[in-house]
Amino acid sequence: MEIKLVRHGRPKFNVNSIISASGFSQWVRCYNKSNVCSESLPPKHLVDTVKCFFVVSSDLNRAIHSSVLCVDKSPDLILKELREMDIPRFKLPFKLSANNWLIISRLLWFFNINARVESFEQAKLRAKLAASKLVELTTNHDEIVVFSHGLINKYLAKELIKLGWRGCYKRQSYWGAITLKK
Repeated sequence: MEIKLVRHGRPKFNVNSIISASGFSQWVRCYNKSNVCSESLPPKHLVDTVKCFFVVSSDLNRAIHSSVLCVDKSPDLILKELREMDIPRFKLPFKLSANNWLIISRLLWFFNINARVESFEQAKLRAKLAASKLVELTTNHDEIVVFSHGLINKYLAKELIKLGWRGCYKRQSYWGAITLKK
């Protein structure tokens, strides 16, 4: 049995302009609605490997669109549990680049400063639930490809390894894949 966790392709909306806190909130909303840009195509080896796999995706557009670009069809199953871990937004009185807002927001979030989004602990529990659902799917499907997101994939891989799957997490760039086998 094999589960392949694939990070989505590069989103169309990936602007790194200098913005205020409210501008960053808008940036996050646009990022979460974004499809994959036309220049970001999956590597041929990935396409060839997963074309016959059962396809699962997060409910965010960039993951669903990545599925279509990679296997030329919509996902067989969409799981909201595979959504990327929330990006918190804080009302801070300065302007930063979107990437710097993202770094600061995630650091605060890792230290349990939440800004009214799912906490880091809740997100890890969601990853555990998603991992259980994926394992359950292997009772009917020997090979599963999951189109999801970088941070959630990291914690999915950790949970699958705890459940006896072999593989390891490595930093994921766009279209990066983690292969776990049992």
